[in-house]
Amino acid sequence: MRRLIICLIFSALFFSFFSCSDTEADVSSAFGTAVFDFKDNESAPELRLAVFLQLSNEAQRTDSFTVSNEESGYSWEVSNPGIFNGINREYAYSINLNPPHDGEIPQGSYSVTYYDAAEGKDEARFSVNYKKELVTSTAQTFLEFLQNPNENIAIYDSAGELLFMGKAKPAWKENGEILRDYKLAESKRICYVTPGNAVICLMPEEKLREDSNEQ
Repeated sequence: MRRLIICLIFSALFFSFFSCSDTEADVSSAFGTAVFDFKDNESAPELRLAVFLQLSNEAQRTDSFTVSNEESGYSWEVSNPGIFNGINREYAYSINLNPPHDGEIPQGSYSVTYYDAAEGKDEARFSVNYKKELVTSTAQTFLEFLQNPNENIAIYDSAGELLFMGKAKPAWKENGEILRDYKLAESKRICYVTPGNAVICLMPEEKLREDSNEQ
């Protein structure tokens, strides 16, 4: 889960814009991402909705927020949001919104109602859209259903701490070349992100060392 948070926060930092205000309960922007998490090469992905709220006030003032899909009426109550402080950016977020019982993330327009600790309230909107074929795709076929995705690589050490996140270096044709640059590296994961963070597809984790595969 920690690795998913890092991928999403990385994307959020590049998508959002800077704003500044001292007003409480002020959501300057919001976006939702349909996450397709592939655990292996053959299975359909696990699905979840991730929601990020960029705040004009300090994120520590956050109390909770509610996310509702306007077409289906399905909603999530986020009572303990995650908090993230970036450079000139404050976020409240949840990446753990599981889909309804039909297993699909509702598409279309969403509304968010945000509450701060002083009982202030603000609202925001975003939309989520993706090709339905992604729901039953595999790590080998999903690219057929993505439009203009960006590919990033995440590299982790044995404790799951992030060592690198971004575009793969041209020299990294083999795992050994990654290990020459990051001697503590143990695994990698490829992330495909569509423009505007509408969809993120996470590829199965890959071990970088042969002895790691035997454990």
